[in-house]
Amino acid sequence: MASEKTEAAMKLIEKLNRTADKIRKVQAKYVFEKKLTAPQFAVLEILSRTGPVPLKRISDEMMVTGANITCVVDNLEKEGFVRRVHSKEDRRVILGELTPEGRKKVEGILPEYMEKLASLTSGLTESEQKQLIALLDKLTV
Repeated sequence: MASEKTEAAMKLIEKLNRTADKIRKVQAKYVFEKKLTAPQFAVLEILSRTGPVPLKRISDEMMVTGANITCVVDNLEKEGFVRRVHSKEDRRVILGELTPEGRKKVEGILPEYMEKLASLTSGLTESEQKQLIALLDKLTV
């Protein structure tokens, strides 16, 4: 028989999973309409936020394998959105970098994308959102 503590934990995990699934579905649907996959858009978003970055760091941030990032970046290169460049500090390190076409693509998508995501949290006040962030931070430490 599960204790009240474990039942509450299981209910919390179920709610977190359902919430994450809902967010992923909204994200995937929107970027699919823009002729990208969710991982492709994630790479473009990371590169637009950070500038040129090692592919390893992208895979770590997205929590996927290096092989997965290689495939995603290959496809983005074919579309002309990303290019690979060698690091000036260590030529063994390969950086992903947005092309002008890639920057234009992500900048054309990002504002509406952010609005769609913000609408998912519109049921919470700003204070509640900050509180939820603080609570989730406690789980991810």
